[in-house]
Amino acid sequence: MFKEVVTDTNIVIYFMIVVGVIGVLAKVVNQFTLRRMVRAAGNMSKSTHKLIKLVRAKYEHACMLHDKVENIDAFVEKYIYEYRGFLLRIHTWRQLEIQTVWFAGILAALGAVSHYMAHGLCEQVYQYIGAGAAEMVLLFVISQLSDEQYKIEAVKNYMVDYLENACARKHRKVRQVEKEQIDVIQPETAGTRQNTRTKEESGEAPELSISIEGEPRRAQKGEAARQVIRRAVKERSEDAEENVLKEETIRQILEEFLA
Repeated sequence: MFKEVVTDTNIVIYFMIVVGVIGVLAKVVNQFTLRRMVRAAGNMSKSTHKLIKLVRAKYEHACMLHDKVENIDAFVEKYIYEYRGFLLRIHTWRQLEIQTVWFAGILAALGAVSHYMAHGLCEQVYQYIGAGAAEMVLLFVISQLSDEQYKIEAVKNYMVDYLENACARKHRKVRQVEKEQIDVIQPETAGTRQNTRTKEESGEAPELSISIEGEPRRAQKGEAARQVIRRAVKERSEDAEENVLKEETIRQILEEFLA
């Protein structure tokens, strides 16, 4: 039954055409997707590419939770290989390019064998062999026109470089500023409390902040300490608002990416 269908119709030829179209389409889609990714990764700080926005948001969120990301290479690779350029992942399209070469050869061999079993060594056998060999060579040449692995590595290197030398440095500076503010506040408040406690234990009356020449020195120190505290509290509140905005942005990006 199957042999009669193959020999009496051109179904194998149609399948070979479909396989060839899929191979060419996979190459075009991957080429377009990787070109966009390379261009976006090269300008990662200003890019609006969906993958770049997702990686930036995820990295900042991870830094806020864990202070730093231990393995940035693995962090970036995960999102690159999971990215869907057009319906399918990049790795899937690359596999289609390779598999269509073998499918074309298998279909050509199937058609040649079927005609040989039905009619012997006839002209159709040579046609299938020639067409299959030509299609396999054509699909293989098309798949080798551009080095897709090199482009994937370029995207990865651009992203890792930006995350290590821009995002991580910015995060460290923010941490350092917060630490310096805490170090400035603690000595002032600790010294004032220690002096007050010592005088209360010794029974001495607390010194009055009175100065004939002008404004009391202790009042000046206390006012300076209060200004430092108010400035630190204000900056902390601004950082808290910024963190809330970042988390909201991350949530919106995730919803857009997963939609």
